Amino acid sequence: MIGLYHTIMGLPRSGKTTFLAALWHILDAGETDTRLVLDKLVGDHTHLNSIVAAWRRCEPMPRTSIAAETVVTIHMHEPASDQRVILSFPDLSGESMERQFAERTGARDFVAGTARAGGIMLFINADRGHDGITILDVAEFGGDALAGEIPSPQVATPWSPSVVPEQAQLVDLLQHMMRPPFERRVRRLAIIISAWDVVGDITLTPEAWLGREMPLLDQFLKTNAAVFETASYGVSAQGGRLDADDREPLARQVPSLRIRCVGLGVAPHDITAPISWLNAGSDR
Repeated sequence: MIGLYHTIMGLPRSGKTTFLAALWHILDAGETDTRLVLDKLVGDHTHLNSIVAAWRRCEPMPRTSIAAETVVTIHMHEPASDQRVILSFPDLSGESMERQFAERTGARDFVAGTARAGGIMLFINADRGHDGITILDVAEFGGDALAGEIPSPQVATPWSPSVVPEQAQLVDLLQHMMRPPFERRVRRLAIIISAWDVVGDITLTPEAWLGREMPLLDQFLKTNAAVFETASYGVSAQGGRLDADDREPLARQVPSLRIRCVGLGVAPHDITAPISWLNAGSDR
């Protein structure tokens, strides 16, 4: 059976490296049941071993630049369906995505990867500041701003991608995938909301979080449902914060059981569930 090739998207600090460390550990350790099982790993074992070691010790992930990385691919299969899948991490730093937005060019490897049968995992970090303000936010401060009484402009700072709201960058990147050189077709898109442990509200679903925190991205995906078939997952790949109060209790837990994954029909520790969902509809 021909395997599926899923690709990873995400801006810098969106949680891809921590996800990779947790995924590799849970597949390799066999401490809990998962929908997917490991076949083999292709890529830089040295770098992967270093991030997994840090993850197991509940230490911050080593930071790497795009120049220092090699592509890591994990080959897995799903025993229930015998479906083969390859998950590729081409840029853990997220710099190529940010550069694609800023320079309006697509990385050749990324374009080629998305042309294969398979889906996409899009990473968003829940542990971040407000993604810009709206007119409703301004209204909370009174009517002066709405009436045109605004402060004198400050000295302009040079433009950079970092000043553009994250959801605007993500919408732009997804729009790129709807036209050449990308192949236009229906794609499955698993939205991974990382650092889910900071959300706090156990009644909040990943879909509701996306609509509340990233309404522009949420509306874009709903409007383009004929192009992107989506499912959202809340993932805490580390299991909690790494500050002094939380780190020691985390380190005492069985590593695989620190992982939390929230989504429709998902077992609580099965971080492979979003990949399995991609498998179910990506071979069309």
